[in-house]
Amino acid sequence: MLVAGKLFEEVRMKIVEKVAKFQKENPLLPGIAREDLRASLGKRVRNETFRAALEELVSEKKLDAQGELVKKAGSEIALLPEEARAKEQLEAAFASASLAVPAVTEVLAKLAVEAQRAEKLLQILLREKNLVRVSAELVFHRQALAHLREQLAAYKKARGDRISVPAFKELTGITRKYAIPLLEYLDREHVTRRVGDERVIL
Repeated sequence: MLVAGKLFEEVRMKIVEKVAKFQKENPLLPGIAREDLRASLGKRVRNETFRAALEELVSEKKLDAQGELVKKAGSEIALLPEEARAKEQLEAAFASASLAVPAVTEVLAKLAVEAQRAEKLLQILLREKNLVRVSAELVFHRQALAHLREQLAAYKKARGDRISVPAFKELTGITRKYAIPLLEYLDREHVTRRVGDERVIL
């Protein structure tokens, strides 16, 4: 497929401009979604042209395209001082709670930044894998989940590979509100497997 050189150069310039504009307007996001970037160029620009122009910009180290996200090459999320503080507070709130974590909305509401920025800071911590979302309402610190895996490994050594919900609650000192979502998360992670009313520790 051939495209006029002038048109191709226009597409390249537009892509760079759109990425720069998006990152200026959304400093807490890691980049623009590839599909949104393509759609922003309008229907006149064919998919193949967009792909070729983007690939060329990446090979020239003008843009980075990792997975579904496109950003300026070498750009990092730059937090304002109050955002950096709020991010630390957010992580600390979950780290100190161990497995009896507060509701996400409760923690976000206590931060000194507005709701939209607080939500974006949470997304950064989830992307960095310092926090892990176990269910829609429950987020845990990675260290708490790592410790839980250690507890299960020790339990398996001492008591065998089967654990019931009451035994899991006793082991971890948490209520059913946390126990069930955590066990479902452990099933998904292949740490445990559900067999009837019990779990087999894998």
